[in-house]
Amino acid sequence: MLKLENDALLVELKEDGAELTRIFDKNSQKEFLWHGDGEYWARRAPVLFPTVGRLVEDTYFVDGEAFHLGQHGFARDRVFQVVKQSDEAITLRLEYDEESLAIYPFRFALEIAYRLDGGTIHVGYHVENLDDKTMYFSIGAHPAFNVPFVAGETFEDYYLDFGAEEQLDSLTLAGAYLSGEKKEIGKTKKLPLNYELFGNDALIFEGLTKNEVTIRSRKNRHFVKVAFPDFKFVGLWTPKPGTPFLCIEPWFGIADTQGPSVELKDKQAIETLAIGAAFNSEYTITIG
Repeated sequence: MLKLENDALLVELKEDGAELTRIFDKNSQKEFLWHGDGEYWARRAPVLFPTVGRLVEDTYFVDGEAFHLGQHGFARDRVFQVVKQSDEAITLRLEYDEESLAIYPFRFALEIAYRLDGGTIHVGYHVENLDDKTMYFSIGAHPAFNVPFVAGETFEDYYLDFGAEEQLDSLTLAGAYLSGEKKEIGKTKKLPLNYELFGNDALIFEGLTKNEVTIRSRKNRHFVKVAFPDFKFVGLWTPKPGTPFLCIEPWFGIADTQGPSVELKDKQAIETLAIGAAFNSEYTITIG
């Protein structure tokens, strides 16, 4: 287990999937990251790469050749290598190999960097195209946070603060795929949490103006804020009524729309990376 620590936070993670496994707030003496109980969801904060969401029949094409990937890609199930580490920062790297080329025919390097700054965790994504052709990919985050924060409270005691008034129109799913329709939730800055919101799986918002989501309680002062300035989408998800966590998921990329499998270059919201180029982005998790 890898560890980062400063005066405010104790953070743990692992080489498997470069995944966060613990966020402990020293000030409140509380655990804020979901602990991975398989009764609800065995993961905690997986990295989604080189796809986000489900591909139609787990299939995509590159120059007419079919390839197959499960939901959210393979990076979350691969072992990363630590390339740099200090008390408050770490960088982990994954590179292509023969196994990855069989399911994703691009030579790539992916680095995930974590850095502590007071009560904030900076999570950086760095993708390099090491191939001799244009590379297509998606990348995203999937951290799950304990809700409620405090014993004796309920999921419904909490709300989401978007930092500004937003027109919340959720892209809707038909099973695992986008339906092509939207569900209007309304124009608001604060959205009360209840399990009925997630009756059709995740809420998916595109193009928020503020690009931040904060989980807050009406009964205590603690909060978790996820800010994702450059990301195109954010998913909000909890799997079923009674689940004691909520995921806030910044994404570059999205699930396939209903219909036939497509060329990866034609997939909705796919990222394009030229030969020798690199992609960089960052989101933050702030605990208070």
